[in-house]
Amino acid sequence: MKIIISNTVILNGGDAAILISIMKILQAAFGQETEFVVYDSQPETAKKYYPQLNLRHLIYDQSIGSIKVRWLGRMLKLISLWRLKFAAWCMAKNQLSLGKLCASKTEYDSLLDYKTADLIVSTGGTYLVENYGLKPRFFDYQISLMFRQPLIFFTQSLGPFTQPENRRILKTIFDDSALILLRDRQSAKHLEALVTQQSKISVVADAAFALANLEALETAKRPQANSSPRKIAISVRDWRYFKTVDPELGITKYIQALVALTVHLGSKYQANITYISSCQGIPEYWKDDSEFALNIVNQLPSEIAKLVTVNREFHDPETLVKIIGDYDLVVATRLHMAILSLGAGVPVFPIAYEFKTAELFSKLGQEAWMIDIEEMDATILIERVDSLINALPQVRQQLFTKIQAERSSAWDASDLVKQVFAQWPLDLL
Repeated sequence: MKIIISNTVILNGGDAAILISIMKILQAAFGQETEFVVYDSQPETAKKYYPQLNLRHLIYDQSIGSIKVRWLGRMLKLISLWRLKFAAWCMAKNQLSLGKLCASKTEYDSLLDYKTADLIVSTGGTYLVENYGLKPRFFDYQISLMFRQPLIFFTQSLGPFTQPENRRILKTIFDDSALILLRDRQSAKHLEALVTQQSKISVVADAAFALANLEALETAKRPQANSSPRKIAISVRDWRYFKTVDPELGITKYIQALVALTVHLGSKYQANITYISSCQGIPEYWKDDSEFALNIVNQLPSEIAKLVTVNREFHDPETLVKIIGDYDLVVATRLHMAILSLGAGVPVFPIAYEFKTAELFSKLGQEAWMIDIEEMDATILIERVDSLINALPQVRQQLFTKIQAERSSAWDASDLVKQVFAQWPLDLL
């Protein structure tokens, strides 16, 4: 069994957690000997941190990556993309020699991967949103569908899609795909008019819940002898996509609120506080949350700063779960920092920067203990974090019972994929 997993950005720790989880889920469906070929945005660098993975460049990047001409670049890129599409079309028609003439060796080998794959999986996450460029994703899907192999979208938060061209292209792609796994009902609403066969849509838990530790969850459900948190982790991130406030004002209020919260947690609970995130410690990646954390910590008064550490090291997702398991509470901006923490049996106060976070924590019955990044205010943030800490003795059992259900739901994807693969029309293979 050969499976392609495409559109990964595994230098982002959340994406890495999704990828590792998807591989485990698919191995449960198709066996431990399943071969994975992963198409990533920065494969050479990613190999340094995940040497066990079989990594390739995204085929979109292979086609245009070497084109550096400024003025003619746009036209040359368009020509190159059509060239590669023609090569894929030839190979799909078993005209391999003609396809080989139209592609470089690396491109040809990649197209051969797609042709010989049994299953193509677009990784989970939040990248099919109009905040980000969608053309590379569309190109990958169009190449995938040329080979008429089953294309599966793993647990996504996506949309809304307001641009007519995006809606037109996505409708064709989704209608020709085999399965669309979503992790929230809001995303399903975004697809109501874009997917003809609604039965191919399933809402299941984020794939990263598959990494949850059952033993830790059982322990977390029990009342704690001391509900006052002694070790608190805080995950932050830079964010510029504010919708209701000016971005500069929004990020300033975010920083000010976290400074105030850190002072409060140190003063009231005498807690040891660590700034740590799922996206850090990789200088080659464009985001390092620990660098942003230093900006916050540097604004703390000296008596509080002594209680605070910034963890700047790289941690793969499974190592991060083990580290976080020693904490009493996590304040998380990154969604997968929240998911990994919950899976380690640690309560989370989330800062919702996209609807995916609000959807998850509402599902968990935790909407009272959450704040929207658009509405960041130091007083409200502190009040809600205190409220969660006070409520933990009463909500632990319910919360971590629901996390166990999320873990089961994440693993349900294994049977869904296996069933769709078995039923995929033989005349299309």
